[in-house]
Amino acid sequence: MKVSLLAGAVFLTAGGFLSAQNVEFYHDGQLKKGELLTREMEKCKDLVYKDQTLTFKGSCQITLLNADNKKEKITLKEGEELKIQFISSKENFLEKPAIRIEGVQLTARKKQFSEIAIQQEALQNLQSFSIGDVLQQLPGQYVQQFDNTQFKNIVFRTASGSSVTGSGNIPGGDDFGNRAFGVQLMVNDIALSNNENMQSYDSANSGPFGISFSTSTNGGNLTPGQPNYGVDLREISTENIESIEVIQGVPDAKYGDLTSGLIKVTTIAKASPLRLDASLRDGTYQVGVTKGFKLKNNNALNVSVGYMNSLSDPRTSLVGYDRTNVNFLWSSKNKNGFSNKFSASFSTNTSKGKRDPDDLDGMIINVDNKSFSLGNNISYNFNRNGSKPFFRTVSADVGVSYSTQLTERRFWLNQGARPYGNSTTDGVYYAPYTPPSYENQAFSDGKPLTIFTDLSVNGSKVTASKWVHMYSIGANFRYGNNFGKGRYGTAGQFTTFNAAGQGSNGMRDFNYRDHVFASKQYAFYIQDNITKAFANKHILRTNLGLRYDLQNSYSTYSPRVNTSYQMGKFSVRGGFGLTSKAPSLNQIYTAPRYFDFLLGDYRLPGYYSAAIMQTVVTPGDNANLKPSRSWKTEVGMDYRFPFATVNLTAYYNRLFDGFTTASVHKIMDKAKVNVNVSGTEVPTFEVIGTEKFNYLQNRIVNGYQSVDKGLELMASFKKIEALNLVIGFNASYVETSGHKDEGLYKITAPKIADKDYEYGIYNDSRNKSSMARASFSFDYHLASSGLIIGLRTDHFLSDRTLNGMNDIYPIGYIKHDGEAQMIPENDRTNPKYQGLFLKPSDEKLSGLYNKTLHNIHLRVTKDFLSGFRLSIYVSNVFNLKAYDERGAVYGNFTSTSFGGNISYRF
Repeated sequence: MKVSLLAGAVFLTAGGFLSAQNVEFYHDGQLKKGELLTREMEKCKDLVYKDQTLTFKGSCQITLLNADNKKEKITLKEGEELKIQFISSKENFLEKPAIRIEGVQLTARKKQFSEIAIQQEALQNLQSFSIGDVLQQLPGQYVQQFDNTQFKNIVFRTASGSSVTGSGNIPGGDDFGNRAFGVQLMVNDIALSNNENMQSYDSANSGPFGISFSTSTNGGNLTPGQPNYGVDLREISTENIESIEVIQGVPDAKYGDLTSGLIKVTTIAKASPLRLDASLRDGTYQVGVTKGFKLKNNNALNVSVGYMNSLSDPRTSLVGYDRTNVNFLWSSKNKNGFSNKFSASFSTNTSKGKRDPDDLDGMIINVDNKSFSLGNNISYNFNRNGSKPFFRTVSADVGVSYSTQLTERRFWLNQGARPYGNSTTDGVYYAPYTPPSYENQAFSDGKPLTIFTDLSVNGSKVTASKWVHMYSIGANFRYGNNFGKGRYGTAGQFTTFNAAGQGSNGMRDFNYRDHVFASKQYAFYIQDNITKAFANKHILRTNLGLRYDLQNSYSTYSPRVNTSYQMGKFSVRGGFGLTSKAPSLNQIYTAPRYFDFLLGDYRLPGYYSAAIMQTVVTPGDNANLKPSRSWKTEVGMDYRFPFATVNLTAYYNRLFDGFTTASVHKIMDKAKVNVNVSGTEVPTFEVIGTEKFNYLQNRIVNGYQSVDKGLELMASFKKIEALNLVIGFNASYVETSGHKDEGLYKITAPKIADKDYEYGIYNDSRNKSSMARASFSFDYHLASSGLIIGLRTDHFLSDRTLNGMNDIYPIGYIKHDGEAQMIPENDRTNPKYQGLFLKPSDEKLSGLYNKTLHNIHLRVTKDFLSGFRLSIYVSNVFNLKAYDERGAVYGNFTSTSFGGNISYRF
C-alpha cells in the first residue's frame, strides 16, 4: 500500500509503498519504537494526520520492525484507536511537498453524525478569498454573486434568507438575524466572537437586526461588518487551514453560545516550502506569502502574510474593501507528554464608500478596523510509561482578541437652520439650532476585548465487555467588553424639526467605556463518547453530553445526544439537544431613549431664534435580555452502495426566546407653555400646565420563535477509475416559519387622524418560506499530470415566500388620553372601528414556485513540476440569465465572472 499526501492530509491507495518510517507509540500500555513498515499495512482505512501524529481507528493491522530487527504485528479491532508519533525528520514523508497526489478529497464529505468535513483540496473547489466562499459547498448553499464590499455571514438549514450574504441581498429582520447571530466560529477550538461589536448608530430605537452604516452609489453597494450578525467571514483567510468541520445539527457539550450551527477551523504548522499566491476575480485581487519552518525538537513555525483589495465595480474606486493579515503559528511536541500550538495574528480591514463626484449630497462611509489576537492550545499526556490513569490528558485553550473599530458617516445637508434636542435629562429648555448648511457627521468608535478559555481533562476506558468510553470533563469562560469612545457626531446628526408641534425619538452621544459593562459567560460540561462493536460486526456509537451555561446571570442546562447504529453497510442515526446564545453588548447596552418635542419656534431675523424643546428620557438598556434558545432534533440514515455512500438527514429545529422588537406605547406629560414676546428681546416662557401625549418607542425583547424543518441528501460516489472522475451530489429542502410571541402586537396610527383613536393595535404578521436546492460536482482528476477539471452545478428547484393577507381588523386601540382597550373577537369587524381598518393586501407567493433555474461553474487546476500551480475559475459558464415567473431578475442567481489563482512553491 502507499501513503500519499497533500499538505498534511494522509490518504491510502493501492499500488505501492513508502520507505520505512521511524515511529514511537503506546499499545496495551507498552512503549513501542521502531520502523513502521508501510508496505505491510492491512485493512487500514480510517486515518487522520494532525500535529505530526498519525491516528489509526479500528480494523487495521500494522507491522513494526523493532529494535531487535524483528517484525511485530499490531492489530486493532473496531472501536480501538492508536496514535503513532513520527520521530525521523530526515525521511519523514509528511514533510515532502507532493503535487502528484492520489486520493484527493475534492468535495465536502459527511462524517459520523451531523458533521461535514472540508479538507484542504476541497478548500480550492471554489475560488476562495475567505472561508465564506469555501462554505458555499454545503448542502443548501450555492455559488454566490461575488462581492467582497459587503459583509458575509452564513445561516444553516433555513429558508429565511440568502445563506451567505451577497450583492444587494442582505436580509434584515428577526428571522434571518437570529439564525446568523446563532452561528459560532472557532479556530483551533478557540471561539471567535462578534458579540462585542457595537458599530451602530441607533441601537436604542432600531431593532436587534438592523443594518448600520450602509450606502449605495453608482459604484456599488457598501455594507461593512454588522453587530448582531455573527463574525464577518471576510476577515478569515484560508491560509494554513488544514480542515473545516461544520456541525449543522447537535454539537458536543464542549461547544456553546450558539443556536444555529458550529464552524470549526483547524490550522496547521509544519515544514513547507516558501509559497507565493496570487488571485484575481471581478475587481478583487489577493496576494499572499506562506512559509513553514522545521525547528529543533519537534517544533515547527508557520508564517503567512496576505493582502486583499476589492472594488464593487472595477471601473470605479468609489466602493472598496481592503484586508491585510499577518499570521504566526508555532507548534511543539516533546517526549515529556507536552504538546503546544501557539498562534498570533494581526489584521486590518477597511471599507470605503466615497461620494460620487456627480452627487453633491451623496454619503461617505469610512470604516477602519484593526485587530490583534493571541491563541494557545496546550495539552499534557499522562498515558506514558505503561500507566493507564483515569484521565489521560489535560488540555487548555486560551484566546485573547483586542480590536479598534472606527466608523465614520458624512454627508452634506442644506435644509436651513433647524432646532434639535440636546438635553440628557427630563425638562423644557431652549434648544440649539443647526447651521443652515453643514456636513452631517456621525461616528462610532469601538474597542472590543474578548477573552476565551477552556480547560478539560480527557480519558478513555475499555470495559471487560469491550465497551469503549472516551470521556471528558471541562469548563470554559468567555469575557467580552467594549472600551471605545462610543457614538458621537455633529449637531443635529440624528433628529431635527422644521415645525412646532412635532415630536420624535432623538439621539445623544453615548460613551461605551463609561456605560457598557462586561458580558461574562461560564460553562461546565461533561461528555462521554461510547463505542461498542458486537459479535455480528454491528457497531453502536453514542455521544452523551450535558452542558451548564451561566450567561449574564441566566442559567441553561443543555443535554446533547448523538447516536448511530451501524449494521454493515447500513447505518441509522439520530440526535437531539438544547443550545443557547447570549445577547450581544449592542443589544443590551443601547443608551437611554430620548423623545424630543418641539413646543415652539420663534425667530426674528437679525435678532433672535428661540426654540422651546421638551425632552423625556427613558432608560434604554435591556439588562433583562435572556439568551435565545434552540431545540435541535435530527434523524438520518447512511448506506454504502458499491458505487457510492448516501446520507439522508431529516431535522426539526425550534428557536424560542429569540430577539425581536416590541413596540411600546408611552405617555408623556407634555408641557403647556406661556410665551412672552417683547420687541427684539429673546422670548421668555413659563410652564403653566401639562397634557397627556402618546408616542411609541421600540425595545429589544425575547419574543420571537421560529421553526425550521427539512431534508438533506448527500452522495459521495467512488472514483470511476476508467474516467478518472469523481462525482458528488447534495440536495436540500427546508420550510421555515416564524412569528412574534403572543402579546407583542403591532401598534400603528391610523392613516387619517381619528378623534376617538390615537393608535390601532393589531396582531403581528407571520411569515412562511420554503426552499429546495441541489448541486452536483464532477471532478476529473488525472494525478499523473497534476490536472483537475471540475464542474459545479447549482439547481434552484423552488424558492417560495408566502406573504399572507394581513389581518386588517384591529384587536384593540389606544385613545388620545392613553387608555388602551382590547376589542372582543366578535366585535372587531364593527363599522365603528372602520377608521382603524387597514388596507387589505392579497395573499401571494414570491420567488420561484413553478420554475426551476440551473447554473454551471468551472474550475481547472494544473500542477507543474517546476512548482507552479495554476487555477482558472468561471462562474456561470454559459452566461445564463435568470428570471422568475414575474419576469424579474432572480437575485440568487450568479452572473458570469472569471477568476484565476497562481501559486509557486520554491
